[in-house]
Amino acid sequence: PTACPDMASHAVGDLAGLFMRHGFSPSQLQASRHAGRRIGRASFSSLVSVDKCVARWAQEPTTAVTLKDLCEIGLNRKLRREHGVFLHKELRIRMSQRVLELASLPYRLGERSGIKDVISWYSGFVLDLESSPVPETAMQDEDFTNLLTRIFEEHAEVIQAMAYGVQELMAELGEDYTKAQPKVDASLRRFFTARIGMRFLLQHHIESFRNREGHSGILQLKSDPAQIARKAAKDSCMLCRAHLGQAPQIVVHHTNPGTFTYVPMHLHYMLTEVFKNALRATTEQHAHAGFDDPLPPVHCHIVHGYEDVTIRISDEGGGIERTRLPDVWKFMHSTYRKSPWELKKRSGGNFSSSKLGDSAGNPLQRPQTGGVLAGYGVGLTLSRLYAQYFGGDLKILSLDGFGTDVYLHLNRLGTSCENLPQGVLYSPSMRDSSALETIDMRQERLLVSAEEEAFLRQELTALRRRASEQASVDPRTLVQSTV
Repeated sequence: PTACPDMASHAVGDLAGLFMRHGFSPSQLQASRHAGRRIGRASFSSLVSVDKCVARWAQEPTTAVTLKDLCEIGLNRKLRREHGVFLHKELRIRMSQRVLELASLPYRLGERSGIKDVISWYSGFVLDLESSPVPETAMQDEDFTNLLTRIFEEHAEVIQAMAYGVQELMAELGEDYTKAQPKVDASLRRFFTARIGMRFLLQHHIESFRNREGHSGILQLKSDPAQIARKAAKDSCMLCRAHLGQAPQIVVHHTNPGTFTYVPMHLHYMLTEVFKNALRATTEQHAHAGFDDPLPPVHCHIVHGYEDVTIRISDEGGGIERTRLPDVWKFMHSTYRKSPWELKKRSGGNFSSSKLGDSAGNPLQRPQTGGVLAGYGVGLTLSRLYAQYFGGDLKILSLDGFGTDVYLHLNRLGTSCENLPQGVLYSPSMRDSSALETIDMRQERLLVSAEEEAFLRQELTALRRRASEQASVDPRTLVQSTV
């Protein structure tokens, strides 16, 4: 097996937008890209090697699919079959890109337990699609749908496996991991955002084979957020009682009842993660006897605005210190005493038969038994990525010493995904999965996190420092190096 050399320019491509915003000309940027490729080819052999077929597909351009098209495809059998032919190729490209993205992760993460497993799984999926016929007939379409279902359901522990590899790096670096974390988190954020899109295409095609009433694939045309919130509240309370012996009540307030087009499984996952944090914090703050303590309720307010639906979850769990609020969005950050990673370490890091539950699981996975209350350190971060996928957001306001308010902003996906608001039009859901594509400023502001921008600014500062040092040696370069 050989690696694909073009992936070596990932880092240069990711810096492109920020460099140009700070004054680097296109010619300077192009020169840096060529330099990056030369360096990359020299060092790429140190990265995880991948299958030749995977490397070939990863070099193909991906194609964006709009929400409006997906909604129409889910409701039209002929369009769905044509879309299946498209997916037969598109999924190989997107999965291959994820493989090479993992293979080029910083700090040799691609060689670590868990992440190496994910590379193997995704490579196998690409080869499965490669050997399957193009779904041009009704029978081939059914076989293709069954293949996608198997791919979707196998190895449901991708998120846990990825996080386990990061845990190994954290243990190895110790306190020095704080220096590496911005770069690692930025890489994980890009990977998981692209994965959300790929999984969305998979599940939408599977579900649209036998459409449920009121649905187009996984899109529910008239989704009731209050109904989903009550289901998530019930699941979360049951999980909290199983782990802590008791749980406060969750009161759902639907101020102006209504429905909107959305993906109910996404919403259920995001609410469950927020509810679990609120329940645990409230129980740990107010419980004394261990059972039947008087616990203040958690309140969930749902309000339908003109452009979006906003959900506020309020608890009295003591709040979060203002200086520690940024840590909430870091991968692997958790304040829970019982870490599920200890169980995984004792099992030798084997993910083929994991029963860790659904706390860190993909929201598109079917619920598993024996869920974990907390401790993975990925739930809130992934929830925000799922909200941002459709142009929404997840924000936290804390009153230290009293409690926390979490605001979940969900963009309305139009009327059956028509007349979409601008926030959705510039969201990741309307883009392809290429890590090197050029995006405009409105898209970039939505997609680059504060941590990732901090890392890019560090790289930019280092580049300017090197340019300044060169200028001090050779005065003729002074004008060229000034930005």
